[in-house]
Amino acid sequence: MTSTGLPAPCCDNCHRAGKKIHRVHRGRRFCSTCYSRLFKRSLCRGCGNFARIYTLDTHGLCLSCEAKAPCVRCSGVGKPVGLMTEYGPACNSCAHYFKAPEPCERCGTLSTRLTRVSKKNDNVRYCPRCAREDAGTCPDCRRHRFLVLGADGRLRCKLCTENGESQCLTCSRPMPAGRGKECDDCTWKKTFERRVRIQIEGYDRASVRKHFAEFCEWLCTQMGARKAALKLKHYLVFFSFLDTHSAELPSYVSLLNHFEADGLRRMRTPMLWLSERYGIQPDATMREEHSDKRRIQEMINSMPSGAAQTALSGYRAYLMSRQGQGKTTIRSVRLSMRAARDLLAAGSELLEALPVQQAVTDYLIHKPGQRASSRGFIAYLNRTYELDLNADVSKRAQSRARSQRLEADIHAMYDSREQGEAFERNWIKTALMLFHKLPRVSKKMISYTPFTVEGQCGYSVALNGKTYWVPGPWKPLVE
Repeated sequence: MTSTGLPAPCCDNCHRAGKKIHRVHRGRRFCSTCYSRLFKRSLCRGCGNFARIYTLDTHGLCLSCEAKAPCVRCSGVGKPVGLMTEYGPACNSCAHYFKAPEPCERCGTLSTRLTRVSKKNDNVRYCPRCAREDAGTCPDCRRHRFLVLGADGRLRCKLCTENGESQCLTCSRPMPAGRGKECDDCTWKKTFERRVRIQIEGYDRASVRKHFAEFCEWLCTQMGARKAALKLKHYLVFFSFLDTHSAELPSYVSLLNHFEADGLRRMRTPMLWLSERYGIQPDATMREEHSDKRRIQEMINSMPSGAAQTALSGYRAYLMSRQGQGKTTIRSVRLSMRAARDLLAAGSELLEALPVQQAVTDYLIHKPGQRASSRGFIAYLNRTYELDLNADVSKRAQSRARSQRLEADIHAMYDSREQGEAFERNWIKTALMLFHKLPRVSKKMISYTPFTVEGQCGYSVALNGKTYWVPGPWKPLVE
C-alpha cells in the first residue's frame, strides 16, 4: 500500500507489485527489470537513430517518432502530445476523451477535463465550468480572464487593474494594459493583412491578384480592419470566378449568368467595388428578367415527367414566343405559368395528369383572382389537346365559396383569443365582408366604437358614410 492508501501499481508484464514503474508503453506499465529485458537498443525505423525499442512492437519506432505520428482521434499533426494511448498519440486537445470521467470535487458533475486552479490555492480539481466561474470579460481590454476588484470598485482583469494603460508597440497609442503588445486596431489590421497574403496566393492570374489586392484595400477603408477580416471569406468565390473568366473584368451579363440574381445579392460589396472603381453598373431590368426566367424553369423542374409537364412546357414555349414578338412581358409569362401550375396541381395531386372540368371549376371557385391568369392556359389546353374546358363559374358558387372562407377565418380568429387594435380591425374587416356582404374593406378606413345591441357585445362601425354593426369576438356566434 502507498502512503495515500491506494494499492501500488504493478507491472503489466511480470505482475509483481511494489516495484517502481520505469516505462509506460501504449498504456502498458513496465518495471525496470522488464524494461531492460524487453526494450533493446536498436535502430529506429523512423529516424534511423539508436534507441531502446520494444522488441514485440512491429513498428519499431522510438519515443520521438511515436510522438510525431498524427493524433489517433483528429489526425492532427504537429500538436503537443497530451497522452500516449494504446492506439497511438493523442494531442492535448483530444487526450481527455481517452480518460474515464470523474466527478468534479465542487459540483459533482462527471467530467474528463478536471483541473486544479492555482489562483484558488485549494488543491481541488474543478470541472471546466467551476474552474472559470470567477472569470468574465474585462470591460477595458475585452479579454475573458479572471477578474479582480480594484481600488475604484471596478471588476477588471489583473493587468488592467494594476497597470491601467500601456503603449501599443505598433502605433504607439495608449491602450488597456490587458491587450498585451498591440491595440485592438493593430491586431485586426495585421490579421486582415495576413489573410489577404494567404488568399491572394490561391489565384493564378496576375490581373486577378491585382484586382483582389485593390478590393481588399478598398474593403478595409470602407468597413474597417476588424469587419473586413471577418467578411473577407464570403467574397473569395467572387474572385475565384474572375480567375476562371477569360476577360480581365467580366460584364454584368456574365456575372448574372454565373451567380444568378440571388447570388449577386450576396455579392453586393464586390459589385459596389466594381461600380465605384470600374463603372460596371447593375441592370435592374435584366436582373428581374433573369429572376423570372429562373422561377419559370424551377416550375418546370418541379413537375414529374408526364402529360402535365409536357403541357406546361408547351405552354411556356407558346408564351415565350409571344414575349419574343413583344406581345407580353416576362413577368406576365411567369404569372401565367404560376396560375397554370396551380391549376394542374388542383387537377392532380401528383402533377401527372391534365385537369378535368370539375377540377377547373373548383380551382376558379376557390381562387377567383386567378381567373384571368388561368384563362390563357385553359384555352391552350382546349386548342392543343382538343379538350372542352370552360373557364366560366357561376357567381352563386363563388359567393358560397367566399362565405365559407370568411366563416373559417372568423372562427379561427375567435379561437385564437387575441386582443389589441390590430386584431379588432382584422375581426371587423372579416365580419363586414361576411355579414354585410361588402366586397372589399380597408382596415385603415374603419372607424369603430364598442356598442351593445340586445345584450350582444359588438362594434358600431362607420365606413364610407354608412354605419354598420358587427358582433364582437367575446361570445360564440351561434348559441
